[in-house]
Amino acid sequence: MTSVRRVAAALVILFIDLAGRSVIDKVLALTGDASRVAVWAQLQSVVELVCAVSSAGVLAGLTVLVAQATSGFEERRLLRAALGLSILISGGLAILIVACARPASTGLGQSDMGPGLIALAAVAGALCVMPATLNAYWLGKSRQPQMLWLALLGALSVAVIAMAALAGAATEGLMTVQVAMLALGSGLVWRYLRRVTGRIPTAVARFAWPAVAAPAAEASVMSVASEARSGRALLRPLLRFIPVGLTIGVMSPASMLLMRAGLAESLSWHEVGHFQALWRLGDWVAALASGMLSLVFLPRLSARWGSDRFLLELRRAAVVVLAPAAGLLALLFLAQAWLLALLYDARFVVSEAAAAWFLGGSWVRIVSWVFLYGLFAAHRTRTIMLGEFLSLPLFAALLWLGRDGMTLERASMLYLVTYLVYAIVNAIGLALPGSRPAPVQSLPQS
Repeated sequence: MTSVRRVAAALVILFIDLAGRSVIDKVLALTGDASRVAVWAQLQSVVELVCAVSSAGVLAGLTVLVAQATSGFEERRLLRAALGLSILISGGLAILIVACARPASTGLGQSDMGPGLIALAAVAGALCVMPATLNAYWLGKSRQPQMLWLALLGALSVAVIAMAALAGAATEGLMTVQVAMLALGSGLVWRYLRRVTGRIPTAVARFAWPAVAAPAAEASVMSVASEARSGRALLRPLLRFIPVGLTIGVMSPASMLLMRAGLAESLSWHEVGHFQALWRLGDWVAALASGMLSLVFLPRLSARWGSDRFLLELRRAAVVVLAPAAGLLALLFLAQAWLLALLYDARFVVSEAAAAWFLGGSWVRIVSWVFLYGLFAAHRTRTIMLGEFLSLPLFAALLWLGRDGMTLERASMLYLVTYLVYAIVNAIGLALPGSRPAPVQSLPQS
């Protein structure tokens, strides 16, 4: 059973993350205007692009597999393999983005986001991998209270960035501060991971392939052939999540970048800032719901997959998350004008129609996530990848196709339609019959 302490810790982690994002947006609104908020959101999408190719794939797989592991030895080996794969994947993407920063800046149509800023954002995304790996490992072990330490470290970073913005730092300075704080955090996490795994090989290739390079202490008690077999047994299920990470991790942040660029072409970057403010308002409920599903229910669903209790757990997740989300979103709609002024300033105004369509779409989006986390627990990676094309990528495509005569009201309506399609696809995918994936093979103990 999930303890009250763990649920409370999960809620505190989510609140810290949401409050931090809102603090940065508030400071940017006070020291600039709506367009500066939009540019910062674009840069954070680049950060997410680099980190999410690992966090949405290999690291999500790490959480699932650690929850299903049968020994601490398996957990540590999974952690080592997942860390190496994540460094390779996200690091490689960061290098590619840095190399293509100039054409990317031109393609996104925002003169205030030059190649240097995009390069800094890519580096920040690569530095997010280390704490994200530890978070995924702790989550699989249902150690939400320990995850609070990383959340507090993130809050410190937010405070430093906010103070830099209030001191008059330009966007380049804020990104430099973010990179510096992430580097500090990654160094601290690295030292902790070395203790958890015993000895982590320094070569990145040895991170990713523990079957080839095993620690000396483990090699002393098992043969090379046995070690190779056990390494492959651990890597095989992790590798299945790589395509998922590449699909979700690339397409979701990239779609956000294209979505904002499309709205800016149809309307203006000022209006994009207003839409971003509405998005952040909905995030207070959507992110809480997503966090509850990932921090509380994903480990539970993963542990119960293949048993009669899986559907019961899925229903419990729906009941616990969907009804409160509907009530909170209704309250947000009633107070949206006051809340936007509070979170930003009085210049951020959207119509009631736009708010109604968007917040309604946010609830449908949460419905789709209930099925999505069920798909993750069931290892339905192909269904997840198919469905991903019908979420944010579909929304971005609809905005570009309907850019003539676009309004914030129409954009919000298309948001609802997109996630209605996505929820239906995820529900059908989870309902289709499928075999239970082979469990992680038990390994010899040292």
